Amino acid sequence: MGIVSLVVAVAVGAGVGLVLRVRINGAQDPLRHQEASGKSDPNAVIVTDQEIEKLVYEHGKALSSGNADAFTSIFDKGNAALVRDQRKVFTNLRKVPLSEASYKVMRREGRAEDSFGRALKFTQDVAFVHRFAGIDLRPVSEWYRWTLEKASKDAPLVVTKVDGAPPPMVTEGSKSVYYPGPWDIWPDITVVRAGASIVLSRPQDAAMARRVAPVVASAAKKNLDFWKRNGDATAPVPAGFAVALVEGQNQLGNLFRKEKAHEAGVSIPMLAWASLGDDVKVGGTRVVMDTTTSFFRSSEGILEISTHELAHSLLAGLDSADFSLFGKPNWVIEGFAEYSANRGHPINQNIRFQEGRAYLAGRLSTRFSGQLPDNPSWDSNGMTNVHYLMGHLAMRYIAQRYGEQKLTSAVIAAYRAKGDDSEAALFKVLGVSKADFERQWASYVRGQLA
Repeated sequence: MGIVSLVVAVAVGAGVGLVLRVRINGAQDPLRHQEASGKSDPNAVIVTDQEIEKLVYEHGKALSSGNADAFTSIFDKGNAALVRDQRKVFTNLRKVPLSEASYKVMRREGRAEDSFGRALKFTQDVAFVHRFAGIDLRPVSEWYRWTLEKASKDAPLVVTKVDGAPPPMVTEGSKSVYYPGPWDIWPDITVVRAGASIVLSRPQDAAMARRVAPVVASAAKKNLDFWKRNGDATAPVPAGFAVALVEGQNQLGNLFRKEKAHEAGVSIPMLAWASLGDDVKVGGTRVVMDTTTSFFRSSEGILEISTHELAHSLLAGLDSADFSLFGKPNWVIEGFAEYSANRGHPINQNIRFQEGRAYLAGRLSTRFSGQLPDNPSWDSNGMTNVHYLMGHLAMRYIAQRYGEQKLTSAVIAAYRAKGDDSEAALFKVLGVSKADFERQWASYVRGQLA
């Protein structure tokens, strides 16, 4: 369980946000080629910026108006499979509750002009800017890389290939920017309402989606009710959530991202399309859960993983999305989600309780030092589960000693902090030094796991 590591999300996000802000504010985008000069031989083959922008604009207009023929008209008619796949994309997107949908021109690579009359072929990155109704705080974007071709001066400009666009900077995370969506790779989408939230699945998983939907609705209510009692009423939090169901780790790592997955479920933060001057940097999230894991053997397990992931999504809009070397501390991010999922249950009923006792007894690869786990060692030496438990116990300790309102205030401060200041911001709200907190917390942990 977890949120996409903000080391990855912010590393991608920093680059993504930079490009988006440059484009949206009308400044010159250094990643875009200049428009063709037009000062060429009369037989020259030229593709202008205006021609590309018109193609992209009309594509979005066709989606919004429900015109499937117009939507697919930009694709190479000689490639029946491509046209068929894009008609499927259209059909799927029309089923998803979108309050906004458009396509925007971004980076281009390759020649857009040939003075000798030869055919042109280049790639054009296009953002699918969209917003799930009642779920996303701001519009978000999925990035496509289209291959565009123009065979001759008078030939139409057509799309001959569609793929996901990579982030503009190299990272260890996703190889694409929020691509693929389920509409891109599923032959059909089942959409099940879960209160103010939605559950997306493939048709063969429709029965599972219907089973999961009321549990997702309960998890959302549990988190939102807790926030209403204890959180900041002015903070931007969503009223609903988007959840997608997959089968297995391969599918989990190939939805709204392209990377190797290790989780049972994940909340993927999506940067807002236009965030310059806006305090909300993360416009929405997509929760993806693997139905082959042990959590899906019971309604209680589904509630636990759903509450955990939706707790991540609840707070995502508070994230400063400011670059930090190691990301915001996992013991805070994962600890709060674990606290949300297990609040009210005795700690000795936690699935990680016995492993925690083994940790204190010195039977694991690393001994308990009385220090909070740091991000670089979070997944090392088979310690991931224990570190989740340590974060959980840190949140339980804060709630018991300082109260749940102080807990939420401290976590909000950690999310909103710039750079690597998250821990300092949290301890400032609590009015305690990290060293003193760790001494008190370590004593609490020994008592809880005795």
